[in-house]
Amino acid sequence: MRIRSMISIALVSSLMMGTANAQQLIEADDGGVVSGYVSAKGITRLTFTSDAAASVQMSQGGDGPGFSISQEQETGDLYLTLSRDPRRGESTGAASFFVTTREGFTYQMELAARNTPSTQIEIRNPDITVRRAEMAAADRPMDDRVVSLTRAMWNSALADGFKVRRPVQRERVAGSLRLAVRAIYEAPDLTGRILSVRNPSRGQVAVSEASFMAPGVLAVTLQGPRTLDAGQSMTVLVIDRVSTEGDRP
Repeated sequence: MRIRSMISIALVSSLMMGTANAQQLIEADDGGVVSGYVSAKGITRLTFTSDAAASVQMSQGGDGPGFSISQEQETGDLYLTLSRDPRRGESTGAASFFVTTREGFTYQMELAARNTPSTQIEIRNPDITVRRAEMAAADRPMDDRVVSLTRAMWNSALADGFKVRRPVQRERVAGSLRLAVRAIYEAPDLTGRILSVRNPSRGQVAVSEASFMAPGVLAVTLQGPRTLDAGQSMTVLVIDRVSTEGDRP
């Protein structure tokens, strides 16, 4: 039974590796270099997650035959094939070109030739997801966004349209309490902070939402008791509205 299980695991792993080799998933930033491989025997399909190719500028490297590119106008997908069959003893050149997408991103493609029947390359740019999430968030009422952000912070989860930073925790004095920032959620117009709040004194200290209210603060949520015993800690979630030039008098 154990041997059968090991054989099954080996077969599944082999199939997964074969799928991974046929499909290249590459994350790239605007202006970045994308390294991968193209098929020297068949067709290579190049796609862009939530985007599409708009224009291509190509040069060819190596002494052997280069690659030609055709584009599917509706989807923006690119298809690469050898421009001619290699002669005896001739090696296949690499594919080197620039792609500008409909979203306005540019990538430098550096793709080595590999003797594989065919392959697919999918380019994913994380900035597209963030940009679209920000646009969608801008159309939502502020109260809904604050509730959604609070829920994400409560569960220490990601939030659409927000980048999460986790700074080095350094306590600072806040009246009779000590505060440290555990995580910061950042969007162009909202900031969420997860605070660790500790009572360093020998007696009890009462904690309320009002203790954390300040100009620009939209919401305060307490995770823990309203009264902290000596040395006891709690978590506080604070959401601020980011001021802009238009908000200033």
